[in-house]
Amino acid sequence: MHRSWLRTKVNESKTKMTNKVTEQAKRAKALVPMQRDGEADSCIVCGRAMRPTNTVRGDGRVCSPACARQWAKGLS
Repeated sequence: MHRSWLRTKVNESKTKMTNKVTEQAKRAKALVPMQRDGEADSCIVCGRAMRPTNTVRGDGRVCSPACARQWAKGLS
């Protein structure tokens, strides 16, 4: 009897952990930024390819503080 109870508890725990991992995987997939159709973001100074984001779009992106300084010097 004891052994059967222990097996039941182990199986319940295993199922609970599997469900938890599945939920975490679903959340992780939801956080991955979506790719936009054929649009590639690039630095306006050096032309380096950058990850696309849903929040910032357009031609005014720089990839590093060094590129930002160089771009700012070009304005004055």
